[in-house]
Amino acid sequence: MAAVAWLRSQPAVDHSGITAMGWSYGARAVLVALAKHSESQLGFSRAVVYYPDCRALEPWKPAVPVLMLLGGDDDMTPAKSCQEAVKRVPTPAAVKIVVYPGALHGFDVPELPTRMRYGFGSIGYQPQAAADARREIEQFLRAGR
Repeated sequence: MAAVAWLRSQPAVDHSGITAMGWSYGARAVLVALAKHSESQLGFSRAVVYYPDCRALEPWKPAVPVLMLLGGDDDMTPAKSCQEAVKRVPTPAAVKIVVYPGALHGFDVPELPTRMRYGFGSIGYQPQAAADARREIEQFLRAGR
């Protein structure tokens, strides 16, 4: 929220184009901000979240467009918990969920191997999912103009 406030204080920034983005627990932070703040308090007009942790996530009320990019085989932050969380928001149509079959947590990180154990789950790069996610983001951002 502090970053959004700073961006909104900059005269060269188009306030209508501020987009919140997050990965993993940073993505969860974006979704928690949606749950904790009203649309006018948020200061961003849309959100992109890569493989967030949606377990025990409170439903959010603002009808801010959200793009969720999820790994179908993510065993750290399962796609199913996000799909269930979206069913509980008043405007589920404002959320576009894209699940990449076979993709793991970190599917967009080219420095990762295809699969490796990390803590309590698996992570791995999947170039096709990463490329498609980038296209999805570009479309999502263009549509908001």
